Amino acid sequence: MPNELQEAITTAGTISPLIQKAISPLLLEYQRRYAPLLAALPSKQWGSTQYFFNRRTARPDSGGVIDGGARPIGNSTYEQAVFNIRLYQAVGSVTGYAQTVSRDLVGDLRQLELDGTMSSMLWTVENAFIWGNDAATASGVYPISSGLDTLVSNWTAGSGSNAYVNALDINNSFALHYLDQLIDLVETNAAMPIGSDWMFVMSPRMASAVSQSLVPQQRFAAPTTVIGAGLNVPTYRDIPIVKSSFLSTRTAQMSTVATATATSGGTLAAATYYYRVSAVVARFGETLAAAEVSQTTTGSTSTVTLSFSTPSNLPDGAAPILYKVYRSTATGTESLVGVVDAFDTTGAAVTSIVDTGTNLLTNSSGNTGPAAYVSGNTGALPRTGNSAMEDIYLIPRDENFLVRPYTRDMQVIPLAPTVSAPDTLPFAVVTDTTLAVRGPKYVGRLSRMSASL
Repeated sequence: MPNELQEAITTAGTISPLIQKAISPLLLEYQRRYAPLLAALPSKQWGSTQYFFNRRTARPDSGGVIDGGARPIGNSTYEQAVFNIRLYQAVGSVTGYAQTVSRDLVGDLRQLELDGTMSSMLWTVENAFIWGNDAATASGVYPISSGLDTLVSNWTAGSGSNAYVNALDINNSFALHYLDQLIDLVETNAAMPIGSDWMFVMSPRMASAVSQSLVPQQRFAAPTTVIGAGLNVPTYRDIPIVKSSFLSTRTAQMSTVATATATSGGTLAAATYYYRVSAVVARFGETLAAAEVSQTTTGSTSTVTLSFSTPSNLPDGAAPILYKVYRSTATGTESLVGVVDAFDTTGAAVTSIVDTGTNLLTNSSGNTGPAAYVSGNTGALPRTGNSAMEDIYLIPRDENFLVRPYTRDMQVIPLAPTVSAPDTLPFAVVTDTTLAVRGPKYVGRLSRMSASL
């Protein structure tokens, strides 16, 4: 005579409904990033919305004189620079119910969410410190500070205090002599030895390429050094090598771009214009540029509209924060004409960019944005091809040359439940900061380099 359990097994055909689900208490952090750059940067408490500082750009003239003679009175030249302190924020919440029912498995769910939000914020800020653009986002709803991509972009020598080059376009596979070239570039500009007070910033893949190149001379290379809060890193010529996850495209590419033109409302002359567009993605970096597109205009008051869908082939479902537009009147020779916010002035995601010949408008002519092109640069060229093209930076760790001013440094703000959501345990994580490159000629960059492992 079967008992009740035997009858249940027989009826169900399997015992699976009777097996209690066992869940491992170890939570796998599936989304990870290398983000030690913030820990390695010199930081300074700052109690204002803007970071002002002065610098001397020229000293008084001097030279020989005849006996009893005199030289004209000379004076130093000074200038003042400013960086906007930008607010970065994340808001999270768990319910009291979720906190209670998950306690036996994960412990304090709210604290777990806080820890994850803090990590996410660090990634966001570090990504902005490499790829951000203050001017492009200043009039939008999500303003961010400028990063190295914007601040280290002197491809040709300018005039006055900008009469130097701090960025080189390589467009080639990595070779160790390029690091020497970068060191020499910064040392020439700085007129001082470049050593342990600086650091290379590169992707993990590029760091592996450096390591492979050093294998034949391992006995002569200083293996590691400690920077920041106990951060142990390798070195090259006594300069620490710091890895960041936000310098590798990992072959992610901008979505397809379509073009259209109008004969009024702009200043573009009659010509055939060639474009490439790339996206700067949250907690990721710049993608490979979309395939080249072209548009022929007529008259002298034309505009060109670039339309696209938001890229969907991005890691971890990330979304763009900026778009970079490259343009030329000859195929394959596009250079950076401007950078725009990935959100228009109403907060809607950008799906079209209008090139007026004077500026770049987003979504429609009603979203004017900046009055002129932002960060246009003939030396900045698009990342193309099948190989991942990356940048390497050499930056100082001396606050005289580069510093991270902050007002609130990763502060957790407890929030109160609301009448409409009384069982919530909300919180916010905020930081107010910027990347202040006080001396741009003390920073160097190698652009569009690929690593073959």
